Amino acid sequence: MKVVGCTCNAADLPQGYMVLLKKESIMAFIENMEILKESFPDVWAKMSELEGKLDKDLVKTISTRDGTQILKVGKQFIHDKKVPLSEAENIIKQFNNVKEHSDILFYGMGMGYHIKAFVDQYPGLSFSIYEPVPEVFYQFLCNADLKQMPLHLLKNIYIENCPEDPNIFCGQYVRKISNSVMVIDLPAYRTIFPDKHKTFFAEFEKQINERRLSVATNSTFQKRWTINSLKNFIQVLNSPNILVEKKGYFRNKPAILVAAGPSLEEEIGNLRKIKEDGLAYIFSVGTALNSLIQRQVYPHAACTYDPSEENQIFCKEVLEKGIKSIPLIFGSTVGYETLAKYPGPKSHMLISQDSLAAFYLNAVNQERVESINDATTIAIITLQLLYKLGFNPIILVGQNLAYLDGKNYTAGSTYPSQEAIQPEPNNAVLVKDVYGNEVFSNHSYIRMRQQIENYLSHYTDINIINTTKYGAHIEGTRFETLDTIISQLNHRVVEDEWLESEKIGYDMEYLIKQNHIMNDAHAKVAQLLEKCKLNLDNVRQLADSGNVRRIGQSYEQFNLSMDELRNNQFFATFITPMNRVELEFLILTVSDISRETDPIIKAQLMEQHFRPFLLNCEQDIISISPFFQEMNQSIQDIYKIRTVRQKAAGIKILLVDSDGVLTDGSIYYSASGDEIRKFHYKDCTGINLLKEKGIKILINNPDANPVIKNAAEKLGIHEITSGNKSGIIAVVAKEYGLEQTEIACIFNDMCDLAWFKQVGLSFAVQNASQDLQNAVDYVLAVNGGQGAMLEIAKLLAG
Repeated sequence: MKVVGCTCNAADLPQGYMVLLKKESIMAFIENMEILKESFPDVWAKMSELEGKLDKDLVKTISTRDGTQILKVGKQFIHDKKVPLSEAENIIKQFNNVKEHSDILFYGMGMGYHIKAFVDQYPGLSFSIYEPVPEVFYQFLCNADLKQMPLHLLKNIYIENCPEDPNIFCGQYVRKISNSVMVIDLPAYRTIFPDKHKTFFAEFEKQINERRLSVATNSTFQKRWTINSLKNFIQVLNSPNILVEKKGYFRNKPAILVAAGPSLEEEIGNLRKIKEDGLAYIFSVGTALNSLIQRQVYPHAACTYDPSEENQIFCKEVLEKGIKSIPLIFGSTVGYETLAKYPGPKSHMLISQDSLAAFYLNAVNQERVESINDATTIAIITLQLLYKLGFNPIILVGQNLAYLDGKNYTAGSTYPSQEAIQPEPNNAVLVKDVYGNEVFSNHSYIRMRQQIENYLSHYTDINIINTTKYGAHIEGTRFETLDTIISQLNHRVVEDEWLESEKIGYDMEYLIKQNHIMNDAHAKVAQLLEKCKLNLDNVRQLADSGNVRRIGQSYEQFNLSMDELRNNQFFATFITPMNRVELEFLILTVSDISRETDPIIKAQLMEQHFRPFLLNCEQDIISISPFFQEMNQSIQDIYKIRTVRQKAAGIKILLVDSDGVLTDGSIYYSASGDEIRKFHYKDCTGINLLKEKGIKILINNPDANPVIKNAAEKLGIHEITSGNKSGIIAVVAKEYGLEQTEIACIFNDMCDLAWFKQVGLSFAVQNASQDLQNAVDYVLAVNGGQGAMLEIAKLLAG
């Protein structure tokens, strides 16, 4: 007798079994393929492609005495050969709390009996199917009726046909789990297809753990990333972007990446020699900075990126000792408290989580502003940075990623001390060390190592050397001791002013344009969100009206208002990233809401899922608006300052009023009746700085007042006594052979307003009239007589 897709003898079958007819199987296959083509076209396409390539001898279909069809692989049965339907019911009964899970996945389809038992016990619950053996699914198509399957509940069918499929499927499926998942695997697959089963569930567990970590990380930091970006933005604008200024600058120069692993202690002497002799650039990551400073080894730069407030621990030694000589390279989303306190020079790198920078910033040279991918550890952030800067080789020190004598940090790196934490038994994992032996690590370190290895797999054009004694082996590196490396670093490579740059900076005109766009979006966002809430109210109110047309219109109005909100630039740049976890889960519910046909249930689902999201967003808009306004004002101030400095480049003379500028405007008299005016020492300092910059200062003294004349002599500035004050600018320009645009002025009274349009640059003191302040290029922060010359000098000096 013949079995569909294979040949066997009747003697091979248990007594009472019979073989299915080939003709019936062909018809069933054709009908089921038509159903797949309509409902699951991707599965139809895959099976159409695989049909001629399947191993037709792998799976046999037979039937029991009562006509129930079962599958057999070799001598093993996928179903109970006597009571397959009872077996299927018992499989489902083993699983408890099924309704508590948002997603159900069947691993192994067989003939689908356990799936039918599930549907009978839990009608209305949707599910997906993963079949690791396409030959099994082929036999199902030949011998079952897909029409009997509740296709409206079947989300998808996945057929494995290559080694990469479990990885691809698990990654895609796990990302779409809205709450929790229950996997129901057909027991026979564990013994019949053990390798496939083991591979799938190992990959599934890995992807679940990564998703759990990702959600936890995003949930913890999603609001901090945005708030830090807002609070740090001025620090970003006022510091060089090291990737813009120095990309590729250090090509083929050695760099040492120093982490705080317990092996660092043994390398302090080597690092000191490398620093003193300038043999390589040393970059500390995280709390390694504390250990290095305690041992008087200052790195060439410290790197940090952690968005938490607690990140300040990494520079505790710097703050306590008031060290100002160690440059800080910070990620733009780092905890803003860190930047506010760090006393040394700063450079920055943009982090991929910084949606604000992505919108506002463009390089002056029009090159794309690169960012560093966010990662689980500062070591991976710095590794990316060093690679982009051109360093080669990159030498890892203290990168244990494992325990050493029960320690996971070097002495003095953390506060409170965590140097002697023993690995927890449930979390301890043995991994290969740099010598090929086994060493205890943990799951967190393993994830970090795997991320490092992922990047190293792409950095094949440089050498990565791991010098970490007794640390975990890192694929993509070679192990050498630092003593050996030093013997190869035989000449000085470090430049003393290595961080000095041309200050290419960001395009301020582009920044201002984007700022105008964002201000407009900010002004509208609250109204758009309120519109969404009102439309959601309308959906709820109309749900039980029975008016199909109006109910449909309410859905459409709500969807349109949500589209408007999502497309608002302020919402997209600030609020969406602050609610990325909530939005991710909300999107996963949309398909279920869309499929619901009962308007009352649909309205309840929309209320249940959209209302909390909108309220969260509303609260975030309120909470960050003060930070946004602060940033907005700072942008305008920086733009004014840069505009002033650009204009100042051509200034040769600064024309100054005395009263109300160099003095507070008051006139004092001595006991003898002599006129006295008070001048500030800061103006003396500012005048000297301006002279050093090559700017001549003229003090306006149209009445030839002897007090002002005497003050001018003492201050070392020239006076001009033109009686024609209205023409003073033309007089000065003619006398010194200058264009009027080469003259700057700071006057004190209303009659001077028209003159400001003639000069290249104009200032007013803080207590000048509002009309005067509106007319000038820049309003100083100080009042007259309080050091206006010093502020101007600092402003022009940059």
